[in-house]
Amino acid sequence: MHPVLFLAFFFFFTPVVPVSNPFGRISNGFNGAENGAVDAGRYPFMVSVTFNDNHICGGFIYNSRFIVTAASCVYQKTTSQVQVTVGQISLILPDPGELRLQLRSIIVHEAYNHATRFNDIAMLETSQALEFGPNVNYIPYNAVTGSLATIIGWGAFDATKVVSTKLREAPTSSPINCDLFPADVFDQNTMFCWGRTDVGGGARPCQYDEGSPLFYPTSETTFYAMGIVSKNLGCGDSDIFETIYTRLSAYYGWMTRTGGLQPSLATE
Repeated sequence: MHPVLFLAFFFFFTPVVPVSNPFGRISNGFNGAENGAVDAGRYPFMVSVTFNDNHICGGFIYNSRFIVTAASCVYQKTTSQVQVTVGQISLILPDPGELRLQLRSIIVHEAYNHATRFNDIAMLETSQALEFGPNVNYIPYNAVTGSLATIIGWGAFDATKVVSTKLREAPTSSPINCDLFPADVFDQNTMFCWGRTDVGGGARPCQYDEGSPLFYPTSETTFYAMGIVSKNLGCGDSDIFETIYTRLSAYYGWMTRTGGLQPSLATE
């Protein structure tokens, strides 16, 4: 029998360990050894997506008017319920450049399937244009590459599965393969899996991390997003660390039609 994807099928199966809700943080067995708090300005593209003023998901800045997140985070929600906060490190203390923004529109991919989370991507149009600076900036995206990437988010990092009040990061390694995921939950054309159960205890997203970017560096200050957290087998509830991400490069046309070009492309 194929393993059940907890984040995708929360309403159909009861997990071994109950959790507060199905929204996706970084877990390496909840010992905290492989994740650390992020300094202000380190990842200025990171965004907190909130629902009725409570953090539910991550996202990243696409350009001055659009945020990319997972469709599962905002599905059937309205612009009066969802906001985004940029320049944020702490969920409870003010940060340099922090700004809460209302939304003008929520655009969920037209082929999104809430049962399987296929095409799990959405773009959020902000009510005002962002001003880029050291604490607020966009991140370009590219195809999946390399053997080591970074996941960040405010998700749970201990057994309580409560949201982290500080933005945290963790390294995660490329998988050997993704054969453990059957075709009815994994489409390699629009998704990829990332994470290694057998490397240093592993690292994986957890509650409140959905929509957060998985990215790789090309220098100390330059990063490329390659995917956003979509679903996995649950943090701390499974020995499988491989996580399924929405493959951003597969949605170049859709993102361009929806939100326009990114700054680096618009100026070429």
